[in-house]
Amino acid sequence: MKKDKHPLSKLSILILSILFLSTSQLTTAQCINLPPDGDSTQTFCKSSNPTVGSLIATGGTIVWYNAATGGTQYSSSSALFNGATYYADDISGGSCSTSRLAVQVIITGYPPSNVDVYVGKCAADNPKISDLSATGTNIAWYTAQTGGTLLSTSQSLENNVTYWVQQTVDGCVSTRLPTTVALVNPSAPIVEEEQTFCNNPSPTIADLQSSGDAVVWYAAIDSTTPLDSSTLLIEGEDYWAATYSFPCESTIRIKTTVVFDTPPNAGTNGSYTECEIDATTTNLFSLLGGNPDMTGTWSGPSELTNGYLGTFEPDTNIEGDYVYTVSSALGACPDETATVSVTIIKVDPPTTTNENQSFCEIDAKTVDELNVTGTSVLWYDTETSTTPLNGTDLLADGDYWGSQTEASGCESASRLLVNVTINKPLPPTTSNANQTFCEIDAKTVDELDVTGTSVLWYDTETSTTPLNGTDLLADGDYWASQTDASGCESASR
Repeated sequence: MKKDKHPLSKLSILILSILFLSTSQLTTAQCINLPPDGDSTQTFCKSSNPTVGSLIATGGTIVWYNAATGGTQYSSSSALFNGATYYADDISGGSCSTSRLAVQVIITGYPPSNVDVYVGKCAADNPKISDLSATGTNIAWYTAQTGGTLLSTSQSLENNVTYWVQQTVDGCVSTRLPTTVALVNPSAPIVEEEQTFCNNPSPTIADLQSSGDAVVWYAAIDSTTPLDSSTLLIEGEDYWAATYSFPCESTIRIKTTVVFDTPPNAGTNGSYTECEIDATTTNLFSLLGGNPDMTGTWSGPSELTNGYLGTFEPDTNIEGDYVYTVSSALGACPDETATVSVTIIKVDPPTTTNENQSFCEIDAKTVDELNVTGTSVLWYDTETSTTPLNGTDLLADGDYWGSQTEASGCESASRLLVNVTINKPLPPTTSNANQTFCEIDAKTVDELDVTGTSVLWYDTETSTTPLNGTDLLADGDYWASQTDASGCESASR
């Protein structure tokens, strides 16, 4: 038979088992203390910094664990945690509680939530303590982190000031959290004290001018409703401007007064068309239509005189378009203009290749027979005469002034000068006005005794047909003319 290597092993095991059982029974038997007594829920203020030593349980020697059995024992200085459960055990007399007291810890009096560390408020809204953010119970605001002055909810906020908030829950006052306030106040706009507008077309709020683009306008310094940009402006009314920089407006509003300017009236266009010879000094203002203002000025191809009347002097001014410009009284309305078109019809005088014309007296030439080129020519005895000569008037020695009239009916203002010379040769002479001849000599007309050049003989004083020089003389009267070197025959015989 094989022997056991350790002959006492079975016995040893049996003895150890008995000892273990005996020890377990002893230990169980030692937890003879009654369970601690106390509230199962205990509340503490956060501000008191509660510890395990703050827990309350009655019994013998109380210690606290983190578990219902076994676990780790807490130090009395260990901080309590909200919502945690702590277990009380009575260890007096070297024993322990038959069961541990479970206590749930509630810590209250935490600072409020939703508190802004730094917040901007529009100064124009006149924000109050009540406008600050804090969520909690029995919220209270103070001027300092501790102590300080309790502030009313209607207290106005100040720029760059820190406010401290606390809450009180179940009698627990929290520590205070800070909120630093910045009051946002955009600079006031720069606005002219008076703004002038043309009242046609009707100006609106959108036409008001200021130094910045983001400006809102009000009807009064304390109005809370801004004016719509399409609102018509009213003459003489005051309007108030505030700078708007999202989301705040300036606390200062600047006033401007609206003044209306009346549009100028330059009248309607006119015209002046005249023959040069008939043009007279004319005020162009009188040629404008409508009811133009008498405050305008004239401009054009030459300078007119007499201010708004715009006097046109034919001898000084030239034709063209003359513009009448009227500005509004306050300069807010655009200038208005009207034009008078001046047309001076200028006609040239007739022309000629011979400004010195000679005629024979015997031809009895008339004014209409002067040698010129032109249309509807009129002749005058002086350069400035206003009464034309009759075309049938006989020419005489001297100057004749001719004008021309064109299809427009305008006569030339300047005239053509023609100098006229009437050649008047004398008749032949004789020392014997009664001459006698012998029939037998058969004397002819050419043998009559006279002194002259190119003598022509007629049978009457007014006959226009000369006799043949070879005609035989007969009793009676013979009338002789003389032709000079110019070819002119004497008018007298």
